[in-house]
Amino acid sequence: MRQTPSSPSDNLIAASEESASLEAVEVEFALGAQDVLTDGFDLSLAKAAQIVGGEVLFNMPALDTTLAQRIGAILVPSGNQEQVVFVTLLNDGLTLSHEPLSGNNVLFESLGRNYAAVMGKLKNDF
Repeated sequence: MRQTPSSPSDNLIAASEESASLEAVEVEFALGAQDVLTDGFDLSLAKAAQIVGGEVLFNMPALDTTLAQRIGAILVPSGNQEQVVFVTLLNDGLTLSHEPLSGNNVLFESLGRNYAAVMGKLKNDF
């Protein structure tokens, strides 16, 4: 039996919670079609989001730079829910990953979900 969400953030799924979802796979394929060297991380993230019908929530420098330079979040529609997929630009400057965040970068997960919930509330109000 499915529960009714009690808050807007209950309608969001983090990619790390369901890494094998169809949306996460779509984002992975969309990322694979990007040329980070030519377009840069920002444009590659935007193009991948457009391909999957999503939107970029943010693109920020990584807090934990041992593995990554930047962290981006894409909000992808998923039926009656929305999924936040996190994309990492690794330190080589060429590799895009949507693996679960690690280290201090895990803080971006709550930021992404909360930002998506606020944006969803604003869209519904206007």
